[in-house]
Amino acid sequence: MFRIASGFLALLALLPALRASDKTDTPTPEQQYQALLKEYNKAMEEFRKAYSEAKTQEDRQKVFREKYPQPDKLAPRFLELAEKNPKAPAAVDALVWVVSPQNSVVTPRSAKNEPESPRTKALKILLRDHVQSDKLADLCRNLGRADDEESRQLLRAVLEKNKHRPVQAQACLALAQQAENHLRLARQFKNDPHLAKRYEGFMGKEAVAKLVKADPDKLSKEAENLYDRIAKDFANVPAPRGGMMGKVAEQKLEALRHPILVGKPAPEIAGEDIDGAKFKLSDYRGKVVLLDFWGNW
Repeated sequence: MFRIASGFLALLALLPALRASDKTDTPTPEQQYQALLKEYNKAMEEFRKAYSEAKTQEDRQKVFREKYPQPDKLAPRFLELAEKNPKAPAAVDALVWVVSPQNSVVTPRSAKNEPESPRTKALKILLRDHVQSDKLADLCRNLGRADDEESRQLLRAVLEKNKHRPVQAQACLALAQQAENHLRLARQFKNDPHLAKRYEGFMGKEAVAKLVKADPDKLSKEAENLYDRIAKDFANVPAPRGGMMGKVAEQKLEALRHPILVGKPAPEIAGEDIDGAKFKLSDYRGKVVLLDFWGNW
């Protein structure tokens, strides 16, 4: 009886160690994220090696078809990681990976029954669970080139709810860039209906029709308001390409308020000619002027 009791006590003593062993066998969310990254990067390295060794254009096309690691095949696994571990820091990293431009394709939703893409799902999860994250600055910067409602919803929420000023600043800048892009397209579509038709394949008919009907003055004002906010609230935040956000906003506001458009007065230009004489563009008002801008770097 004493031997049985001793054996039982020894087994109880081993249980904590066994439980600890079980825990270490299960990879953490961060380890799972790193493993997915490693898998993708390894596949990309193998593709690049095979592509560089291909001798003919036909061989290169074959390598691309067979070996290029399509991000959308890994995206569902990144999404699963984020959904199963919503409070883990790696969840944000996984979702940002899916949304990053090099890993996602933005497709127009021209059909009502079209299923959501991994990118759209990732944006919605970020909006739902991670608006307060301090890891969203780079993602917000990339979304300045996006043109979908999900990205705008996320950027607006980050601007209003995130507590980290650099992240808020990037969200505000991205929204301003999106508004600028809409303004540019609206003007182009009004001047060239054929261009609008060509864009339907990329943006979708509804989005193009909305821009065709849009008021450029309202779009310009929307962009101005966002750059005004940058100048007011985020002037001393570093800009993505160097300098400060305030300077970027100042330059953008000048361009928006004095656009170079057919039928509009040209903005003032002052300088010196090759003989050192100072001149202004307005000196030649009423005359045909050829402007040649050039530089030597």
